[in-house]
Amino acid sequence: MGNLDFLERGVEYIRWSLLIVSIDALTLTILLTLSLLVTPLATYILTVVISYFLLISTVIPYALVVILWLIGFRDLARYDGRYSPGFIGAVVTVISYFINIVYMGYLVINMLIGNLLIPKPVITQPIVLTRTWLFIVFSLYLPLPIFTSLILGIIGSVLSMATLYRLGRDFSSSSARLGSVLGIVGALLIEFQPFSTALIGVGTALLFPGLDDVLANAEKRVLSFN
Repeated sequence: MGNLDFLERGVEYIRWSLLIVSIDALTLTILLTLSLLVTPLATYILTVVISYFLLISTVIPYALVVILWLIGFRDLARYDGRYSPGFIGAVVTVISYFINIVYMGYLVINMLIGNLLIPKPVITQPIVLTRTWLFIVFSLYLPLPIFTSLILGIIGSVLSMATLYRLGRDFSSSSARLGSVLGIVGALLIEFQPFSTALIGVGTALLFPGLDDVLANAEKRVLSFN
């Protein structure tokens, strides 16, 4: 293990990124839940808006998230090489983010010049595959850049969350372990809304105090060795 400063700094960066993600995920959960209370057409319209314009409206917050995520896991890897998979996951997440941003920028530019070149499958295939009173199942029939970004985002999130689970296990934080498990399950079930987004929101919210416990227990260990 390395300098405790790396652990403290890394956890602090990750906590701030988790705070943003948690607020965004819980807000999205509320919107999707409300859409289940109205007509299928309203659900379809709302999910179209969410799918294609939410990313644009959150460019700055999520740019901050991926930067904090990357720096945080870099410092965790510096503290202990066992946490390196988290940094790899953070790099994959950054790549996923920029693929999304480039594609959304392409759509916006074409919209501004009056030549919106949205691939035909997006228009001809439904975004909402199934809708019940309990959940919405999104179609994965997406433009290749968005689909690629989605898969990379899931892989990166799972790697990073698995690392946070290990961190919680190493420093006896049940909240961090539970939050990371919920985050992993939410990422893997991302097609099922609002269930998966709620899991991500609750999971990241639990990680916020859980990582506080990690720091407190790490400091106790240092004091006990001294």
